[in-house]
This record gives sequence, structure tokens and C-alpha cells, in this order.
Amino acid sequence: MFGLTIYKILSFILLPIGVLLGLVGLFGIISGLGNPYLLLSSAITICTCIYIFASFLFVYNSLINKKQSNSSLKDWIKVNAYVALFISSSCIIDFVTLKSKPSLINDFTKQMNTMTKSLPPEAMTMMPQIINSVLYFLLAFGLILFVHITFSLSLIKTKAHLFEEE
Repeated sequence: MFGLTIYKILSFILLPIGVLLGLVGLFGIISGLGNPYLLLSSAITICTCIYIFASFLFVYNSLINKKQSNSSLKDWIKVNAYVALFISSSCIIDFVTLKSKPSLINDFTKQMNTMTKSLPPEAMTMMPQIINSVLYFLLAFGLILFVHITFSLSLIKTKAHLFEEE
């Protein structure tokens, strides 16, 4: 019962992030029409957004309102969960990599300094702190998403009666 409450809370936490990911993915697809690599990363971002919203529909309809969900919703959750798992593990791996090698952050800051001459020097001195803040956000997002995915996949197996059979 406690795990179910945590799952519901994590679903509500991921919802605003899912909206932002959806917007980023949409703009990425529009700008990615000429760049296949950008198109692939946008598709991965949109799959994560779809996972967040599909799992939220499962939480809201089946767990909170005690209604039956379509069996297609289960398929949407499963398929997009594996792509979201890739995003989650990437966030965690990026954090570990950049924290274990702080020289990478310094190199990135130096490259930003040479590329953007119009930024004030105060902004460039704050760049490592901004990068660290973003890294901690990515770590938190990656861990929350990872825990949520494991809960989702186990709940789909244990609560199969909440999905309609077609």
C-alpha cells in the first residue's frame, strides 16, 4: 500500500516534466526535419513524454478512480517505458561521468567562453554552477523516472485485472 502511494506521488511529480519534454520534443521534431540525429533524439524525448502521460492515465483512471483501462494503454506504457528507461539511465550515467571527471565541466565552460564573446564575464563565471545545478536536476529526474518505471512494469503485471480485455 505504501509503494502505491509513492507511485502516485511520483506520477504527479513527473507530470509537469512530461509537459516540458513534450514541448521540447515537438519543437525538436519541427527543427529536426533537416537533421536526422535531432529527429531521433526528439522521438526519444516524445516517447518519454508519452510514457509519463500514459502511466498517469493508468494511475488516474485505474488506481485513483477504480475504473478499467484499455488494454492498449498497457501496451503504450510498456513500449514507451523501455525508451524512458534509456533516458533515465542516460541521465544517471551523465551525472556520474561528469561528477567523476570535473575537468570535462571546465573544458565545456572554456569552449562556451570562446564561442560566446557577447556574454558578460559574470555569466561565464556562473556557468560551472549552472551546469552543476542542471546535473543534479538530471540525476533527480533520472532516479525518479527509473523508480517510476520499475513500479509501472510491476503494477502492470500484478494488476492485470485493471485492464479491459479486447
